[in-house]
Amino acid sequence: MKINPTLYGIVVVVVFLGIIFGFQAAGVWSISGKIDSEGKALEPAAGDATSIKGWMTFDQVSTTFSVPLPELLAAFDLPADTPGSTALKDFESDTFSVTTLRTWLENR
Repeated sequence: MKINPTLYGIVVVVVFLGIIFGFQAAGVWSISGKIDSEGKALEPAAGDATSIKGWMTFDQVSTTFSVPLPELLAAFDLPADTPGSTALKDFESDTFSVTTLRTWLENR
């Protein structure tokens, strides 16, 4: 009995992707880095500015480091009406970056 190579290739790809998508649908597989192994959302660690990531929001940083959102926005000349749910990376510019935010929080 000879297996058709095209059919064999299709079966391999379907099984491979089926495993990945199946585990993602079940909530077992995550590669985003935004949740821990127990499924809880990752937050910046209080007192450790290096734990801040670009996908985190202004609200997360504001809450964790006890910095009022308006003060945080004013420190980097960001628009005052910026929603706290905005990701830090969305405001990357010459005057604001995650690196400058970390430095600012460490020196505050």
